[in-house]
Amino acid sequence: MLFQIEPLPFEYNFAVPMFFFWVMILVITILLIDIEMMNRKLIIVISVITILYGVILFGGFPHAVMPIQHILFILSGRGLISSLLPVIIVLSLLSATSLIVGRIFCGFACPIGTLQELISKINFKSDLKSQEKVKYRIEDSSKLPSRIRRIFLAILIILAIFGILLLEMINPLTVFFIFRSPFTLTLLIPLVSLIVVSIVSIFIYRPWCRYLCPFGAFSSLCSRISRKKYHRTEDCTDCGLCEKICPTQEASAGSKRNECYFCNRCIEICPNDAIKFSER
Repeated sequence: MLFQIEPLPFEYNFAVPMFFFWVMILVITILLIDIEMMNRKLIIVISVITILYGVILFGGFPHAVMPIQHILFILSGRGLISSLLPVIIVLSLLSATSLIVGRIFCGFACPIGTLQELISKINFKSDLKSQEKVKYRIEDSSKLPSRIRRIFLAILIILAIFGILLLEMINPLTVFFIFRSPFTLTLLIPLVSLIVVSIVSIFIYRPWCRYLCPFGAFSSLCSRISRKKYHRTEDCTDCGLCEKICPTQEASAGSKRNECYFCNRCIEICPNDAIKFSER
C-alpha cells in the first residue's frame, strides 16, 4: 500500500538508547544555557549530533510525534488500548521537560527541529546588519502559528475518528525510517513533506514545529508555565534589539515564551547581557 495504515511498533531496543540520548542532550544543553556558554557554533554542533545519532543510527525512532500517531491510531478503532502505555509514558516525559525547561527538547533533541534550525540560518541571522540584507523572509505574528497548529491537531483527531490517519501519511519524521528500511514505498509522501518543510524553512522559521507539529501543540501549552525560561533582568534598557531579531516574535517583556526554541539570537544581540535563563 502507498500509505502506511498503522504507526511503527514500539521497539524497546531502539527506544531505550534513544531515550538516554535525549537525556544526554537535554542535560548538556540545559547546562550550557545555564552557565551562559551556549553559542552559534555549539548549536550547530549539537544539531548535527542529533541528526547523525537520531536519524542515521536509529532511523528517527522513537520521535516526539510517535505517541500522538499511536493515540490517533487507537481513535481510528484499529489498535489495542493496551498498546498505549509505552507511548503515553514517552509523551508524558517529553511534556514534563517542557513544564520544567520550555522547548529545549524541540530546540535540540528533535531531528526535524534541529534540521529546520540549521536551515533557518540562511535567512534568519543573529545580527541586524546581516538580517537587513535578507530579501526573502516571511515574518509572522507569535499567535498565528499556534492557532493554525491547534486547528491542524483538531483536524487530525476528527479524521482519525473517521479512520483517516493523515498524520501517519505526511509526518516528515517518518521518512527517517528509510535508514532502517530503504525500500519502503510508504515513505514517499513523508519524503515529499520533509523536502517541502526543508525548503519552507529557508523563508519561514521552523514551519513544521510552529504550524503543524502536534507534539508542538502540547509542548507549547506546557511551556507557557515552564519553571525556567529566558527572562529580562533589571539591566534591560528596552532597546528592542532582542524583539527585532527574535524569529518567533517571543522576546517582548510580557511574552510567555512558549514558542522560544533557545536559538540564542536574543542572547547574542543583547548589548547589556540582560537576558538570563532563570525562574520567575
